[in-house]
Amino acid sequence: MPVARHFSLAGSASLLTAREFASAAGQVLRFWRLPEPRVSVLELAVAEMASNAFRHSYLGREGGDLHLRLDWDEVGLRIALTDRGLPFDPQRVPAPAEPDPREPSTWPEGGMGLALIRSAGCVSYRSDAAGNELCLIVAEPLA
Repeated sequence: MPVARHFSLAGSASLLTAREFASAAGQVLRFWRLPEPRVSVLELAVAEMASNAFRHSYLGREGGDLHLRLDWDEVGLRIALTDRGLPFDPQRVPAPAEPDPREPSTWPEGGMGLALIRSAGCVSYRSDAAGNELCLIVAEPLA
């Protein structure tokens, strides 16, 4: 029977930390032998999760607490990012409109991070006195 795996990392909110969290998550997921296409998508999702916390929960101010936790077991992979900034519930943000490939004016210039995160798995969010937690659940059972 496979043994559940866990990894956690703490840092101060910044765009550099978002990149560091993504890189560390990618290295861990590769070490855990997740398929490379899945790792690439999850690495981008972690970068978006952490940069959104910096931009929205901490309003672009560096120094707030960020914590990343990866848990992988027989049910699947759970990626959780916690912060203690302002609540930012991604469930309240509608999915972007589908762009028309023939009409460049409909192509988004930003705001696609949540769509990317949502495309990587099931997103959940909670906010309480302990802080905010954005989770990405991926149906990738530990084999």
